[in-house]
Amino acid sequence: MKTAAARAALPLIFCLTIGTVASAAEEAAAYQKVKNVILMIGDGMGINHVIAGRYQKGRLALEDMRCMGVSLTHSIHNFVTDSSAGATALASGYLIVNGEVGIQTDGKPVKLIVEYAEEQGKWTGLVATSRITHATPASMVAHVKSRGSEDDIAVQIALSEVDVIFGGGWDKFIPVRTQKIRADLADEPVAAAFSSAPRQLFTSAAGTGKRPAQPVAAEAPLLADAKPYGTRTDSRNLIDEMTKRGYRFIRTAAELSMVSLGAPGKVIGLFHSGAMAKASEGRSPSLSAMSLGALRTLSHAPRGFFLMIEGSQIDWGGHANDFDYVMGETADFDNAVETVLRYLRENGLDKETLVVVTADHETGGLSLNVHPQLPLGVEAAWTTKSHTAMPVPVFACGPRAEQFCGITTHEKIGRELIRCVVGANVEFTYPKDAGFPTSLPTGRSF
Repeated sequence: MKTAAARAALPLIFCLTIGTVASAAEEAAAYQKVKNVILMIGDGMGINHVIAGRYQKGRLALEDMRCMGVSLTHSIHNFVTDSSAGATALASGYLIVNGEVGIQTDGKPVKLIVEYAEEQGKWTGLVATSRITHATPASMVAHVKSRGSEDDIAVQIALSEVDVIFGGGWDKFIPVRTQKIRADLADEPVAAAFSSAPRQLFTSAAGTGKRPAQPVAAEAPLLADAKPYGTRTDSRNLIDEMTKRGYRFIRTAAELSMVSLGAPGKVIGLFHSGAMAKASEGRSPSLSAMSLGALRTLSHAPRGFFLMIEGSQIDWGGHANDFDYVMGETADFDNAVETVLRYLRENGLDKETLVVVTADHETGGLSLNVHPQLPLGVEAAWTTKSHTAMPVPVFACGPRAEQFCGITTHEKIGRELIRCVVGANVEFTYPKDAGFPTSLPTGRSF
């Protein structure tokens, strides 16, 4: 039997749960309080992956975020989503077909959060520890029928207006056997890129309305890291094309430090021919360093910015059923969360910046079982080497953070993020085509 105090508390709990209905004017004013939006994606990161990171690191920065919920993950036809469909839902507010990137069910491009942000005059950035053409970062900016079309994704990234691009995968940006790595300059990457020698040139961003001219190197030597050449077969050198459009191209942690402390400008940093090294192998630059470098540039944006940061390799640890890999990558991802939150506080941006941390799906079906003989007293057990339909955590802080509490879905998260970027309500309507299902996998009609 409930006590009188408990009975009295029930209406308050209920009121706090349902909240109040805001008027259109109040809602618009609330959206306009959000100047900047940061979406951090721990690829494949389920709730137990977060706990695994805590085993390695101790208390997590995620624990200091104001709001928490869980997100149900699925694609338009499947209970289990892949990364491209999951990330596109976060970037567009729509569920799509597994394996596709930024494409609606009728085959047409779906508008993405980077495109919404650029319409508002906001600066944009992408950071990942995978190839920058991999499914999740690609889903923020590209529209292709297959996530495997990374050469096409590289072209779309090169032609985009994204201001800061950090990750791996320079092999997708340069042609086969036409730009050999200059190993002789491996010890002098900074001097090679920023010397005042006559071969340095300046490209202008005049007419774009976005950036002042930035110095770029007439030759952009790459560091030896397992591949001596690019992989493009169309003879296009996308790095050359981007530097001619005003981007600075960097390849090392030292160059990243110099660029992020200098005048803001468009920059692409590709730090490995393929995916970057594991955190446990001394990834350089670290995800925290790339995140900080991106923030130092984007925080100069007069109208605000959108930034996506992905801890890509949590997923790969799950696919490999490698608990140590998962622990290390999740702890490293949380280090990046800590870096982002500290930067916002120290620079007075926390009151105008919405930060949302979530995952595109869970990988591995990770469970944590008691095992007294093991060092942690816990044994990791896996149900699969693939993705699962298990819900993933959602953490949020900053203005509108309360909208991400409770149980939600990927497309709902995406829609709220887009409304915060736009600063107003945005309506979302699925296309009506004959091949579209009558209900979503959860049984919800639309």
